[in-house]
Amino acid sequence: MSRVILFPRLSPLGVSAVMEKAGAAGPTLSESVGFINEYGSLISFAPSGGTRADSKTIMGVPKRLREIATACGFPDSKDAEARARFDRQAAAVLATMPELDSGEALRDDVWAFMAAVVATDVAGWRYPSPSRERLDGGVRNVFQRLWMRGRTLDRGEGHPERWKFVEALSEDAMVQIFERASIAANARLARAIAEAWTETAERIGRGGMEDVMRRSMKLIRLRNEIVDLSFLSDADLAAEVASAFRTAVDLSK
Repeated sequence: MSRVILFPRLSPLGVSAVMEKAGAAGPTLSESVGFINEYGSLISFAPSGGTRADSKTIMGVPKRLREIATACGFPDSKDAEARARFDRQAAAVLATMPELDSGEALRDDVWAFMAAVVATDVAGWRYPSPSRERLDGGVRNVFQRLWMRGRTLDRGEGHPERWKFVEALSEDAMVQIFERASIAANARLARAIAEAWTETAERIGRGGMEDVMRRSMKLIRLRNEIVDLSFLSDADLAAEVASAFRTAVDLSK
């Protein structure tokens, strides 16, 4: 059995302290490093269940994020497409990093530490003047949201189009899936929606997909109240989701 690597955790009070110290512009990397020394009591590790990560391991994740961001124009580029490209590439990388292949990556406070302390320069580039929710752990955390996308939409090692959904879905489509707990918690359903979104966008064009996606999600959530979609076979689940998208397209005409 492989050992679990325990990462540092930053409490909500710690995020507040970081933001209060940094102001509206958000913290710089040097400020965040200083924060570790000044507010060390707000950073913790799980008391048991694994081995505390050493400094090299802790910095391995932000180092990789910084490499991806640099390839996408960090720190100078202000291009929205460059940031979107970072999202796509980082989602795939974070999802496959062995360091994050444990329950630690499910912890909001671990991602708060990543975003507010050790990779805050990348977080500030991705979201200039980041809001509290981008540094706090959760579905809107600048990095946690990408890990969730990669882990959920991964079609499996060896698949010829392993990251197709990560690369194809629009930001609006990602938000519609991953900011709804009943959808995001069901990986099979999330992938079925991603498949239907991709096929529909190829058929009608991406321009009308925002309205179609929103209508589809309402239909799917309503259907899930009547029939527990998690118990359907892959084929039946795909059929249910595809039907919702076809109906949404018809309603959008």
